[in-house]
Amino acid sequence: MTDPSRVFGQVADDYDRVRPAYPAALFDDVLAYSRPGPRAVEVGAGTGRATEQFAARGVPVVAVEPDDAMADVLARRVARFPDVHIVRSSFEDFRPAERFGLLFSAEAWHWTAPATRWSLAADALDGGATLALFWNTERIADPALRTSLLETVARHAPSVVVNDEPVAADQVRQRWPGDELSAAAEFEDLTSRHYQRRWTMPKADYVGLTSTRSQVRVLPQPVRDNLLAALSSLLDEEVPVVIHTTLVLARRR
Repeated sequence: MTDPSRVFGQVADDYDRVRPAYPAALFDDVLAYSRPGPRAVEVGAGTGRATEQFAARGVPVVAVEPDDAMADVLARRVARFPDVHIVRSSFEDFRPAERFGLLFSAEAWHWTAPATRWSLAADALDGGATLALFWNTERIADPALRTSLLETVARHAPSVVVNDEPVAADQVRQRWPGDELSAAAEFEDLTSRHYQRRWTMPKADYVGLTSTRSQVRVLPQPVRDNLLAALSSLLDEEVPVVIHTTLVLARRR
């Protein structure tokens, strides 16, 4: 059975091209919350969209990424930053020789092992250092179109669950990962930041974005092809999208 955490390399270039970026303010907010310190470590660096933003702000980064195809794109993206070091490894197999001032993960923390992720994060951080987890949630802005899209997905690929409900500020401690993080004894000062943008995506990019989802990648190819064709038939040439970005912050005790 295909490991859904290791399917993104199949479409690494498309992933890098169509996945929405993160708001610039997010990176500034992480650094404002953090104390100045040693290097940062990134868990699940992917193609380096977040890596690049921290490096451009002068943060040395150890970028941990297990997928070789994704890491190849990452290496091209950050080639101009001498203070970015790429480690081709899972977080679970990563054995750092230092403690970091910041650990961040962009849309990858859910792929870490539940039994060990918080203890490994704590072990990687200095006391008082920052943990920053963030992700985008894309949602069709037009309610009628969103309903039609959900019906199309249910008809062609019922195993796919569309997760497009953003986490509100008052839900952070009740919904994952905040529920687990708030219960982790190694961390304190849990807080969050929330960002919202409206974006009009070309249809080809929206369908391409859907094709990079892990739930879609693991479908049998005929099912995946039929789903993407049906979405392409449903959508106009421009797709209105609301992008909610959630940032969860905490400090190592």
